[in-house]
Amino acid sequence: MRRASLQRRLFLGAVAWIVLALVATGVLLSVLFRDHLEDELARRLDADFLQLVSQLETTADGNITHPRAMSDPLYQRVLSGYYWEVDRDDDVLIRSRSLWDQALAPDSDGGSLQRIDGPRGMPLLAVVRDVTLPRIEAPLRLTVAASLEPVEAAVDDFRRTMAIALGLLALGLILAAALQVRLGLQPLGRLRRELAAIRGARAERLSGDYPGEVSPLVEDLNSVLAHNASLIERARRQAGNLAHALKTPLSVVGNEAARMQRHGEVERAQRLRHEVEAMQRQIDWHLARTRIAGGRRSGQATPVVPVLERLQRTLQRLYAERGVVIDIEPSSAAALFAGESQDLEQMLGNLLENACKWAHGVITVGVASVEARGVVEIVIDDDGPGLDPDQRESAAQPGRRFDEQVPGSGLGLAIVNDLAGAYEGSLALERSAAGGLSARLQLPAAPAS
Repeated sequence: MRRASLQRRLFLGAVAWIVLALVATGVLLSVLFRDHLEDELARRLDADFLQLVSQLETTADGNITHPRAMSDPLYQRVLSGYYWEVDRDDDVLIRSRSLWDQALAPDSDGGSLQRIDGPRGMPLLAVVRDVTLPRIEAPLRLTVAASLEPVEAAVDDFRRTMAIALGLLALGLILAAALQVRLGLQPLGRLRRELAAIRGARAERLSGDYPGEVSPLVEDLNSVLAHNASLIERARRQAGNLAHALKTPLSVVGNEAARMQRHGEVERAQRLRHEVEAMQRQIDWHLARTRIAGGRRSGQATPVVPVLERLQRTLQRLYAERGVVIDIEPSSAAALFAGESQDLEQMLGNLLENACKWAHGVITVGVASVEARGVVEIVIDDDGPGLDPDQRESAAQPGRRFDEQVPGSGLGLAIVNDLAGAYEGSLALERSAAGGLSARLQLPAAPAS
C-alpha cells in the first residue's frame, strides 16, 4: 500500500476546511441578503399601506372610494407586480388598477406579513391588516402586496457575483495553504536529506538550525548515531583483540601438528591441522565482517583506476611464472568510489587474485561511471574454466571452495559480497565472453567535486 503523505494529508485537510467554510459563508450570506431585501420590501409595503389607508374615503351611503392615485405609478400599471385591494368577508370592494380583474387571496389567519400567490402564480409578499373606516360598521381587510421576483433575481445576481469572489478567494487560500504546508514541512525534508547524507557516508551527524518542534528529534538522532558509532568501534576493538589473542594458541597447535607429523602420527596431524585451518578461516571471516560493520566515514572519494594499477603491478609479479596478464581497458579514469581506499583495495584485490588463480593467461578489467544511477561499475573477466550457474549462485558463501588443490580459504568472494552490500552495492558473477568468470562489481560513486 502506498504510504500516506503528511504533506498531502495536511493540504487536503486545509482544502476541505477552506471549501467547507466558504460554502457555509456563501449560504449564510445568501440567506442574510435575501432577508435584508425582504425586510426592505416589507418596510416599503408598510409605507404604502399607510398611504393607502390615508387615501381611502367613505361616502354617505357607506361606499368606499379611492379618489387619488398612489405615489408609486406601478400600482397603476396592469400586472406590474405591485397590488392592493380592500375586501370584506372575501368580497372585493375596491382594488388597484394593476390587479385589473384579478383578486388577492390572503390567509385570514396568516398574520400581518404573508407570502401569497398573485396573478399568473407570481409569488408575492403581502401586508394584510384589518382597518375600521368612518361610517363603516364592519372592519375591512386591506392587502398591499409586491412581487418577490425582483428579490429572487437580485439574490441570483448576488449569488453569481459571490460565487466568483469566493472562488477566487478559495483559490488564493488553497495556494496559500499549499505554500504554508510546503514551507512548514521543509525542515523535515532537510532532515531527510541529512539522514540520506549520513547513510551515504557524506556526513557523520545531523547539523543545521531546526525549529523547536524538530530540534529535540535531531538531538536524539545525533545521540543515537554517536552511541551506535561507539558501540561498533568497541566491538571492532574487542574482535581484533580476540583475534590477536587466538593467534598464539593457534600457532602452538599448528606447530604441535607439524611435530606429530614428523613423528609419524600423520593421520592425527592432518586432522588437527584441518581444524586449525577451519578456526583460522572463521577468525579471518569474522574479522572481515567486523571491519565491514564499522561503517563508512563521510566525505570519502577513492580513485578506482590507481588502486587497480597498484594491484595489477603486484599480482602480475606474483603470477609471473604462469604468464598471467592483467589488462586494464581505457575507461573512465576519473571514476571515484564513495568509500575507503582500504575497502576498495580489499574488494578488487580478492576479485583479481581469484581471477589470477583460475585464468589461463589474460584478465580484462573495465571501469565505467554510470552517472544516471550514481554508481561505479568494475567488470573483471578471465579466460579460465569459469563456473556453472549453480556454482555462481553459491560462490559468495563463506568458505565455499570448488577445488581444494588451489590455495585459498574460500572467503574472498564472500568478503567482497559483504563489503559491497555494506556500501549498498552489489556483486554479480556471470560467464565472460572468453568463457571464464565475469565478476561485475557495482559501488556508489562519489561526486567529482
